[in-house]
Amino acid sequence: MDTESDNVIKGHEQIVAHVIAAFDDLPVPPGIRLQLPPPSTTTLALQYEKFVPGRSISATVEIPPQYGNVMGLLQGGFIAAMFDDLMAPLSYLTAKNPTTSMDLTTHFLRPVFVGERVTLTATVQKAGRTAIYLAAEAHNEKNKLVATAVSTLQVVGLPQT
Repeated sequence: MDTESDNVIKGHEQIVAHVIAAFDDLPVPPGIRLQLPPPSTTTLALQYEKFVPGRSISATVEIPPQYGNVMGLLQGGFIAAMFDDLMAPLSYLTAKNPTTSMDLTTHFLRPVFVGERVTLTATVQKAGRTAIYLAAEAHNEKNKLVATAVSTLQVVGLPQT
């Protein structure tokens, strides 16, 4: 019997290995050399925690000092980038095609301090042939909601060779 728990992949290395294997079957634009995880994920220090194919992906990050503003709080652009970077693999794997962000709306609900650990989760709201709609949340160590995001991603059709 195939249940959701059978499909859950946990742990950064296991999720990266799954994504690498999945990308073998996905179209890659000509001239592109895949780097998995991508440089943006490495730069943002996201550590994948849980992936449910076609449904959700979660990651954690400890906020480093270089992401802080003058008050020692996480600068909002970094969490927006984290949301975008988390939504990208979920959309690509769900569409089984490249995707590109059409919009990303982020709402900041409470401050996050440098040194705090944040958990981000992106979920598929609706997957269509030409667009995928995702929502995401970020929670602090006390499981308090610190930010939310919604995004529409366009499914990019590649010419068949």
